[in-house]
Amino acid sequence: MARPGLDAGVRGRRAGRRRHVAPAPIRVILMIAAAAVPAGFVGGSDGFWLCVPIVLLGAAVGSTPVGAFCSALPVLAAAALVADAVHRGPLPPLWLLLAVPGACAVVLQSLSGRLRRERELLQHAAFSDPLTGLANRRMLTSTAAYEIARHHRSRNRFIVVMLDLDGFKLLNDRYGHAAGDQLLRDVADALTASLRRQDTIARLGGDEFCVIAPETENSRALAEKISDAVAHAASGIQGLQTSVGLSVFPDDGVTIEQLVDAADNRLLSAKRSRDSQPQRRAA
Repeated sequence: MARPGLDAGVRGRRAGRRRHVAPAPIRVILMIAAAAVPAGFVGGSDGFWLCVPIVLLGAAVGSTPVGAFCSALPVLAAAALVADAVHRGPLPPLWLLLAVPGACAVVLQSLSGRLRRERELLQHAAFSDPLTGLANRRMLTSTAAYEIARHHRSRNRFIVVMLDLDGFKLLNDRYGHAAGDQLLRDVADALTASLRRQDTIARLGGDEFCVIAPETENSRALAEKISDAVAHAASGIQGLQTSVGLSVFPDDGVTIEQLVDAADNRLLSAKRSRDSQPQRRAA
């Protein structure tokens, strides 16, 4: 399942300047013209085969196999017609006119699909935490920029939550890193299940997590939901507690650095308060 907030961060990164690309019909016309000139000079079947590289480009225009076929077919058809008009050479058979662009469309669409999947895997690896599958710090920063701009325009608030697991180092020392890694995965799954899909959950490193909750006003309810989710994931593990700190945009800051610092300071205050009163559990 896709982690919350990844799509929002991608939208934020893609909001920059776009390169101008000619519409597909214009590109096809230009390729037809480029194919017709060499076909007219060479003529006959030689001109037909000379246009195969242009057919490959024509097939690359289409975003689907049908679109690729429809983009490549006019190139070969124009090459054959111009060759016949100029040199009166033998025209290729109809089945060849259909088979060549069809094969080009299948091959190119297969290659483009593979490249697209590999690009998505690389993008996911660059913007996700390899242990838990949550967003990483880079993704958090990208998503925060998008949410700050969006909430600034709409004059709404969103909440940033910092949390860590007190006693996590003792768990690692006692049971080993494999048990600690499994606990982190359990906490990530619990947070994902309890929070909304539009919330961004990130692991910043170690046992430190951060949540961005868009269009949220009730910070107390959010803190309780997060604490309950972590407590459920860590049930049965003695000496492990959760410290939570929150900040609100734009009251506590207008940049992600300011918001994280404010939430982190409140997290430390909650931890010190709990340490001074061991009988009470920090929210």
